[in-house]
Amino acid sequence: MVAPSVAPSVALSISKSIILAAAMSVASLYSTAAAQEASADAVMTVPVSKDLRASVDNFWHYGKIARYELATAEGQKILDSGADSTSILAAFEDVAATRKDNLDQWLLRWSGVEAMQPVTSQLMDQLNAGYLARRSDPTFIQANIERLMVNERGYALGIAKLRQSGELAVPLMIEYLRSPAQAKHHTAIRRALRDMGRLAINPLTAATEMKDHDTLIVVIGALGDLGYGAAGPYLARLATSVDSPPTVKEAATQALAKLQIAGSPADLFLNLGEQLYYDRADIQADGRSPNAFVWYWAVDKGLHKVDVPNPIFNEIMAMRASEYALKLGGGQGDALSLWLASNYKREAELPAEAVDATRAENQPDAHYYGVSAGAQYLNAALTRALNDRNSAVAAGVIRSLQEIGGQSNIFGPAGAPLVDALTYPDRIVRYEAAFALAQSLPQQSFEGSERVVPLLAEAISQTGVPSALVVMPTQDELNSLIEGMKGAGAVNATGATSAEAAVAAGQGLSAVDVIIVAEEMNASEIDTLFSLASQNPKLAGAAKLVLTRTGASLWETRKQNDALLSTSQARDADGVQAAMAEASRKAGALPTSDETATAYATRAAELLQKLAISRGQVMDVSAARASLLLSLEDRRPEIVMLVGQTLALIDSPDAQAGLLNKALADDVGDDVEISLLNSLATSAKFFGNRLDAGSTERLLKVVAEETNLDVRSAAAEAHGALNLPADAAKKLIVDQMKV
Repeated sequence: MVAPSVAPSVALSISKSIILAAAMSVASLYSTAAAQEASADAVMTVPVSKDLRASVDNFWHYGKIARYELATAEGQKILDSGADSTSILAAFEDVAATRKDNLDQWLLRWSGVEAMQPVTSQLMDQLNAGYLARRSDPTFIQANIERLMVNERGYALGIAKLRQSGELAVPLMIEYLRSPAQAKHHTAIRRALRDMGRLAINPLTAATEMKDHDTLIVVIGALGDLGYGAAGPYLARLATSVDSPPTVKEAATQALAKLQIAGSPADLFLNLGEQLYYDRADIQADGRSPNAFVWYWAVDKGLHKVDVPNPIFNEIMAMRASEYALKLGGGQGDALSLWLASNYKREAELPAEAVDATRAENQPDAHYYGVSAGAQYLNAALTRALNDRNSAVAAGVIRSLQEIGGQSNIFGPAGAPLVDALTYPDRIVRYEAAFALAQSLPQQSFEGSERVVPLLAEAISQTGVPSALVVMPTQDELNSLIEGMKGAGAVNATGATSAEAAVAAGQGLSAVDVIIVAEEMNASEIDTLFSLASQNPKLAGAAKLVLTRTGASLWETRKQNDALLSTSQARDADGVQAAMAEASRKAGALPTSDETATAYATRAAELLQKLAISRGQVMDVSAARASLLLSLEDRRPEIVMLVGQTLALIDSPDAQAGLLNKALADDVGDDVEISLLNSLATSAKFFGNRLDAGSTERLLKVVAEETNLDVRSAAAEAHGALNLPADAAKKLIVDQMKV
């Protein structure tokens, strides 16, 4: 479709404003070129009411003479006027130009004045909305395209305005190039595409799919002149394609020489995909827009865009680059794993309630493509996520591996990233990795297998409350900080005044998210603490927070190369707690909640039962016995019952005693008591009676005296399963006799 030219007569019929008429009158006094430039200015003029113009002028005047209360009143009058954002923008630009002031500088200055800040902030929002509306207006874009050829001043003004429109100007510029009727504009547009700079790369690379070879050669030349390496793979594809005519191949080859880029198109696309994945590519979203633009070329639509949320732009573009690499047949494995990782990252970074319009309504999710690709490529994607400290991607990939992973495919030539994930800083990633390894029921021992069962036991005890291990130089400082952090149940914390004692104290916590240590402990003691922690399964993945005294601390330098290390000069409980949250975020930790913690506890207990029933020799469930006994005191009844069912499968006197003691506790509900007694019966069936005489007497008393018949029946079953001597059974019969 050819964009129509806006002649002065057409513009005059569209707009009857006094400003337009004045501009056209002045234009008649000058040369034809000057008249065309004045016409272009007129087309872009937005009518502004006298009252709005006066209010903006008053706001400006009172702001500059520091009469802030009067300026605020005028600003509120502007906001309440009902004028649209483009009119408000036009009024402000006119006032600033008349006064020869810099619009942005003065608004920023007033936004820093407390009395003017609220109204100035709202006015700036209106101006930003005005900029956005104007820059995307086809009439605005068209007028500035046509002013490019008027003269050098017209070109300078036009290209400045087209840069405001950015990517949005390129489709119309391409349409002008495709139209023989607009030939007089072609030279200026070719120059303008180059002068648009980075803003033009994204749509121009998409336009390389066009079949209009004459226009394509212009696009190729512009990409070569722009000088950005991101154009390389697109140009290399054209230079080597059997479908490209000689003229296109020659143009692409010359552009590649300008860029000093060589290599196969597939490898270049894979490299571009890597750069996009890590947000380092020349192709970037225009941050001035609320959405990013993904450009496509279609015969019937030409160059057109799909709006997507800014946070997922790079991921979508990395997927597209990977798709090109796969289609071109090079770097298949790397391109496939990069595509998978980008897709998981796209889902993880998609804002809540937002939609990715590049995906079809019924298109499968990342998990679908991950499991269909297989463990080899998921392992590669997981390795990338672990190296990047991207917890969301790592957790997503591991969940897919759980569905297809087994002894035959989890372990590869380079090892198992799932095993590496067992020591990852984020607890959710650690738990998911433990779940994946546990449910694969491995039959051969592997390095790191000893970490799986303790992690499952740790997961059972999770409540969603963060945990900290604190190390301070004195007991008073330690007690003060821990008590403050425990206030309102915000943090589970324990600690000590030495490295060795702290590591020992940490074993009493169900998990440790952050190790907090004061710089006064001195560097060697802190190094010892971190070294001991790295060798401890419960502490190895914890973030490290050093409370420094000044910004010149050596730990400020060290943290630059350690994703797990953070610093803070806070010493009060609230400040340390905030720093703890930031340290967890830097280390890649995902947020947890009570619901999430309960879900993980449930899965962990069920997997421990599965391992116990399988009687596997690789993972010893008895390693979880101590933690499970502690978890019998959990406040969640459903978790207590699951823990009891797991303890029933561990051969230990402590297990049977723990089940009975908890079942008979005063604060236990009938349903939990029945479940625990049933678990005691299960334990007795497997391992026989491991209770002492005092415990069996307590159980017998429940059998004989409990008023709730369901509880009484469950106790009787446990009693019978223990296979006690005849005297115990005889006593029940005798006691119930009626003489």
